[in-house]
Amino acid sequence: MSRVFSLAVAVLALGASSASGSSAAAAAPATPVAVALGLGHPLLQAGVVRGRDVILARGFEVELARVLARRLGTRIDRFAYVPSTRRLLASGTSSWQLAVAGIERASSTGARLSASYLTTDVAVVARRGMERPRRLADLRSGVGCATRGSAGATVLSSLRLRTTPVVVAGHNRLRDLLRTGACDVALVPAFEVGRFVAGHQALLGPVVGRIRHGDGLGVLVRTGAGQDVGTVNAALTQLRRDGTLGRLARGWLGLDPATLPRLR
Repeated sequence: MSRVFSLAVAVLALGASSASGSSAAAAAPATPVAVALGLGHPLLQAGVVRGRDVILARGFEVELARVLARRLGTRIDRFAYVPSTRRLLASGTSSWQLAVAGIERASSTGARLSASYLTTDVAVVARRGMERPRRLADLRSGVGCATRGSAGATVLSSLRLRTTPVVVAGHNRLRDLLRTGACDVALVPAFEVGRFVAGHQALLGPVVGRIRHGDGLGVLVRTGAGQDVGTVNAALTQLRRDGTLGRLARGWLGLDPATLPRLR
């Protein structure tokens, strides 16, 4: 009887040891990843380039990359500098696994680009004292302004305003025109509008909403590099649902553009 009991204990111990070993193997950390940055917009990412690496990286997309890596069960080994979207999309033998570099989802028709993590819509800032616009039609009778070459200027040209749109160089000039009433509304990329109004709320009207433009920015996942677009999409969905994306946006961009209502 004693031998049978001892044998049973030994078998149970062996089974527990085997299960523990399997759990440890399943929980083994994934291989660290290299993340490509483009440093194309200082509000989204900035850093110092040394050779092909980015050191002292900071910004909304940099912090998003760090959080995303943790949700994927890994960590970032290094940030690689890839200066153009064309080079990122054409890369076949690169040393990075993920690219978080302000890549518009329209840039690629392939399945390598994730769902959007940040909108490319254009925000509408009203002048102080004007009746709040609630529809696109409400904008057409006023004077619209935007900065030259921006997404705001592109959207402004499509609105069919009754007056000639005003296009200027730089946010400072755009704020001045809105503050003095030379413009009724200013169109600003939604991810820039938080910093556009910061410190000037007493002189400007409200950010009344956003106008659809593009399909947002996505994470580029390099094929055959150990990461999967579906897994990245699932992680981004979790970050959106638990409020992490919103907190990152408010911290780095001044507001979460996803919370702005769409004007139609």
